[in-house]
Amino acid sequence: MATTAQKRPPSRWQEIRSSTRYQKTVRSIISYTILCIGAAFVLFPMLWMISSSMKPSWQIFTSPPIWIPQEWESVTAGNTNRQILLYRVQRDGETENVIQIGSRRYTTAIDAARLTDLQSVPSDQLGTATSTVIDGITFNVRSWTTDGQTQDVVALARGEGDNLLVAPVSVLQTAALRMPLDEVNSGGRVTLEIDGAEFRGREIETEDGTLSVIPIGPETDLVVVGPPESVANARLVPAELVSSAGTAVIGETELPLSIVEGSDEEYIVLATDSWQPIINEDELDAYAFVADRAALGERSQRDVNGVSVQVTQYTPEGGTPQTVVILVSGTQNSLVIPVDDAATLRLAQYADMTTTRGDTMDRIPYRVQDGYSEGDVTSSVALIGDPRNMALIVPADAVNDAFDVAPANLERALHTEFTFDSYREALTTKVGGTYFPTFFRNSFVLVILNTIGHVISCIVVAYAFARLRAPGKNFLFLVLLGTMMLPFPVTLVPMYEIFRDLNMVNTLWPLFIRSFFGNAFLIFMMRQFFSSIPKELEEAARIDGASTLRIIWNVFVPLSKPAIATVIIFTFWWTWNSFLEPLIYLSSPDMFPVSLGLNFFQDQYGTSIYFDRLIAASVLSMLPMLILFFFAQRYFIDGIQMTGMK
Repeated sequence: MATTAQKRPPSRWQEIRSSTRYQKTVRSIISYTILCIGAAFVLFPMLWMISSSMKPSWQIFTSPPIWIPQEWESVTAGNTNRQILLYRVQRDGETENVIQIGSRRYTTAIDAARLTDLQSVPSDQLGTATSTVIDGITFNVRSWTTDGQTQDVVALARGEGDNLLVAPVSVLQTAALRMPLDEVNSGGRVTLEIDGAEFRGREIETEDGTLSVIPIGPETDLVVVGPPESVANARLVPAELVSSAGTAVIGETELPLSIVEGSDEEYIVLATDSWQPIINEDELDAYAFVADRAALGERSQRDVNGVSVQVTQYTPEGGTPQTVVILVSGTQNSLVIPVDDAATLRLAQYADMTTTRGDTMDRIPYRVQDGYSEGDVTSSVALIGDPRNMALIVPADAVNDAFDVAPANLERALHTEFTFDSYREALTTKVGGTYFPTFFRNSFVLVILNTIGHVISCIVVAYAFARLRAPGKNFLFLVLLGTMMLPFPVTLVPMYEIFRDLNMVNTLWPLFIRSFFGNAFLIFMMRQFFSSIPKELEEAARIDGASTLRIIWNVFVPLSKPAIATVIIFTFWWTWNSFLEPLIYLSSPDMFPVSLGLNFFQDQYGTSIYFDRLIAASVLSMLPMLILFFFAQRYFIDGIQMTGMK
């Protein structure tokens, strides 16, 4: 008898999967996942800009990238404003913060007297060179395969044709030397002949006589590091007063020692840089003055605040003599400041004086660096005199706790820190003789004037097209719509000619006066909205004796607040982002709006050392639009919908 197979009831999991609620949930999860991925993709550039604006400039384009702002820890060298960067290194299983005291570069050289077993080998039989350390000496080792056998060799020079002259590693181990690169380069050049092959070598004088070596590389470094306390007694001295005094052995390397003229104490030179005497500009403006050279006495060199400068006696007519610092020396007059008032006279690294501007006091010219930062303080400083080479030195006792380490084992001492220094520097940096807040002021003035003009003109004209009866009204409305089809460059030249004839070029007038004559798109949008308002409201107002203007003010304006808000938002958007028109009409930086000022800022401070300020200025220029869109995004959408009303 045939049996009928019974259908198994669905499992609980199958019931859930086949349910409408489950399928709807899955679709929602997929949709939101795609939406989040798309939003992250779109938001990434803006988030990157905001993050980069809180980083030092050196972190913005590093490889690998630093996504979260990091601060490189440092210590101040003695009583100078020089910052010494900190590194982290593993020592005896513990992490230490250290500073770099010095370094020395080494190379592998071959003692020519002990070089044997040279062979000429076709280059296609050799493998790729690999840096290998053997018995503390680094070789560029290649594998040589011939007759089924492989051995390690080092290429020493080119032979005939495509051949390379090589020697086995086992032979070179007894002839190789690890030598300081500066010692090798200081030796005399010589041509050496070994087994019929010529090599370019160096002759180095040693205690045992003359040593002929063949430098083959590779070059390596050893860095001498020490505790941060090593620079507590650091100071600056003129570089010409420093001379060599031998070396100190640190681990497997040597560190040069120096002495300063007039002292027998040994020092270590941490760095030799150009330093520039500076003084705060506000102090210069307050206390400096121009003196006739006839009123100045003999000049002498004197330390003021640790800076060696020229001083002299100034005797005004009928006045009391006083000692002054000569800031800028002229042929007939000199710019001077009393010694007691030169409180901010100091040295600064010349590398930080990258974007100076010219200024004058009674026709005596000098240079000014705006936005100069020292710690948390940013100011404008005047450059005094010429740069000078200064050596940053510490007592030789600093090597007592020093040790050597390979550069690869040094890690920057970083910690997460969000800083707003870039914003402060962007706002206090002079751009074309003005400051960035001036650009904001000009943009807000244009936004207010254009908003007033568009709201008034668009409401009046839109009401006329929507409600008033006049012959040719529809034709004029079509002409108005037709103006929206005209490319902007077509109207640019005639409009410029008109404003030039009216003497309005290089003023704000061309950038807002046209808004009082309406805007085709905004008029069209307002007209569409007015057409949707019931005529019965208007007729009731007329029965009550209201004039046309009162009807507009008391009936249409209250009902049109969403449309008016859209007009304001679009006007703000267009005006704030306008670039081409300000570029054409304006030439004075103090008249620039934000868009043009930002471009001018980029032209003046577009180098890599100012990327942080440039990005911070870009974020500041974006901020009003971001706030506007965040609080009024509904009106952006409503504005588009209104244009479709019948």
